[in-house]
Amino acid sequence: MPTLLTRCRAAWSAFRVGGSAIDPEATSPATAPVPESDIPRYPPFLQGLPVASTAQILATQSELIASLQEALAMTDSDYQTLVLPLIERYAAFAHLLPASETHHHRGAGGLFRHGLEVAFQCARASRGRLFAVDRLPQERRRLEPRWQLAAAVVGLLHDVGKPVADLLVLDREGTTRWQPVDEAILDWATQHGIDRYFLRWNGQRLHQGHEVFTTSVFPQLITRELRRWLMDPDPLVWYSLGSVLAGRDDQALLAQLMREADRISVEQDLRENRLDPEALSLGVPIERYLIDTMRALLRDGTWAVNSPGARVWIFPDGVHLVWPESAQDLVQRLAEARVPGIPRDPDTLADLLLERQLAIPCPLEGSERPARTWRLAPQVLTRDQPQWLSFLRLAEPELLFSGVLPRATALIEESTASAPAARSVPTELVTEEAEARAVASPVEADDTEAMLKAPQPLKATSSADIEAVPAAAPGGSSRPAAEAARAWLESHPPAGSALIALMRQVEEGRQPPEVQPLWIDGQCFLPYPQAFLGSEDDPDPERILDDLWARDWIARDPRRPLVRVRALDGVSGVLLTPAISERLLALGGPMMCVSMASSRPMPDRQARPPAAKSTGVATVKPRSRPSKPPSSRSGAADYALTLEQRLLARDPSLGAIQVHENALSVALHGPVLDGAKAAGIAEATLLRALRKRPRGQVEQGRFILGL
Repeated sequence: MPTLLTRCRAAWSAFRVGGSAIDPEATSPATAPVPESDIPRYPPFLQGLPVASTAQILATQSELIASLQEALAMTDSDYQTLVLPLIERYAAFAHLLPASETHHHRGAGGLFRHGLEVAFQCARASRGRLFAVDRLPQERRRLEPRWQLAAAVVGLLHDVGKPVADLLVLDREGTTRWQPVDEAILDWATQHGIDRYFLRWNGQRLHQGHEVFTTSVFPQLITRELRRWLMDPDPLVWYSLGSVLAGRDDQALLAQLMREADRISVEQDLRENRLDPEALSLGVPIERYLIDTMRALLRDGTWAVNSPGARVWIFPDGVHLVWPESAQDLVQRLAEARVPGIPRDPDTLADLLLERQLAIPCPLEGSERPARTWRLAPQVLTRDQPQWLSFLRLAEPELLFSGVLPRATALIEESTASAPAARSVPTELVTEEAEARAVASPVEADDTEAMLKAPQPLKATSSADIEAVPAAAPGGSSRPAAEAARAWLESHPPAGSALIALMRQVEEGRQPPEVQPLWIDGQCFLPYPQAFLGSEDDPDPERILDDLWARDWIARDPRRPLVRVRALDGVSGVLLTPAISERLLALGGPMMCVSMASSRPMPDRQARPPAAKSTGVATVKPRSRPSKPPSSRSGAADYALTLEQRLLARDPSLGAIQVHENALSVALHGPVLDGAKAAGIAEATLLRALRKRPRGQVEQGRFILGL
């Protein structure tokens, strides 16, 4: 064996000359000298940053660059001509510089990454904004892509003044300094034969002082083709871009988009910095590898979300991972990547994430030490019996999702899982058997079905048309049922509390007839957002709607399962599930039911007076049609008021709602005018009513509501 022979020769040589002549070839690999460039230094950047090529730097952020093209919705040819040359110039300029010394994106390449992140966020946010509202439609169609690209350019270049104001870039000897205003780092290093450059932070730098130098740098980064495209046909786009980068127009829409995108990028990086707060630890950054691998598994489709067999589940309480199955996927992927020092035990990985406060433990009653995982049962997996799984709850959704968070799915409550449901409705919550009996006991089964067949408001407008129905017999269960229903709803805020407040307003006569709840085949229809505008507990209708949806209290339309708000004869609202509707019915009180045949007919539904038994509910005779229709002017005014409220609530049934700098707008042609025609309101009458709204105006076929 050559190695053994070499060692024998070295030993014999040492024996002969007293150990002074050792064969260099015999030196043990363990004691071989380590190249100086491989020895870690302190503080960081002491070894300098390598002069990498532009192509190498672009390759480090290839996924984000591709995402930027998708956000801009540009063709390959336009992107290659207008955007990619700008990114290449920015990469050559920013190179591997950090964005800050001790704050966000403080690592090598942080400035380049931060600029791309802000550009991506700006491009995505600009798709929901309305530019050039004072132009004709054909002009707006040509200008909007230019404004959207200008937003991305502002986001990309908003920090290009930092290399001028905040730090110095020098060669190894410290004699040659890079001048950011004159050239890119790569050109400077190539000219002077520099293979590594070194950073020195300016101790006298001012916060946001780099903004003054941005105007001296960004013109050299923007290509001639991009500049001419932005200036044609309206130079205002280029003027606004320059004004925002120079810090002269903080109120412009481009500036608002940039600030919000910058905040998102900074907050996301600071959250991830919790993985390694000092960025100087000598151990393997296991938690950083774990989070990056989680994102990769989610991005490439290995992990699904909120579906049978999925590893990732989003519940109202946050993002959860099925554990230990997710841990096994992580270990396998990291082993394939040959990442050293990764524990293989799922409990060890969970403890590591919990210690770093990247996961949240489950508190246990009577125990000071919480559990690592949570036992939860997703409702979508429930058939005959709940399927309980172990989950690791992440501390922040942004650890996995950088964009829009998928919708949360409902859970089976642990206290009610062992009891059968009162009704076999897929979207209702599973309730306790005793509670279900208490809710259903005031009404016999046949009578309940008959009572809920017709659509009915909950309270009549006059007592003259009411036929009294005998009240419940003494000892009946209507009062306990109402108390049980009220207690159950109060335990599920804010949606449950809002429903109780709504019923209280109906009982006290504080709800106008046009916004009162309706009964449709045993399900309660609530006009949205009008039914919740006066809620004492939570005045935000959108938050109540989100909670109703998260709890699966809204009945899903099989044709459009993701639509929350549906239209009923021109009135938008939410249809509650039969189980929740039964709880509202069980509240009892002086509740009244009327036929809707004369006021709001439902297609394919036959309205007939409900039969009630021992519920304290009064049956109301249908009113006859008035011989003289109401004034179209008053109807148009009411319709305009309702439209304003629906626009403020972002009602999706109105169509595409566009968000302006200080206003909201919606197209008149479509659901708005269709609803007016159905209500017998002429278009000209509606336009006059909309123009009379204090904050409303009509321009170019759109209703614009000031905020």
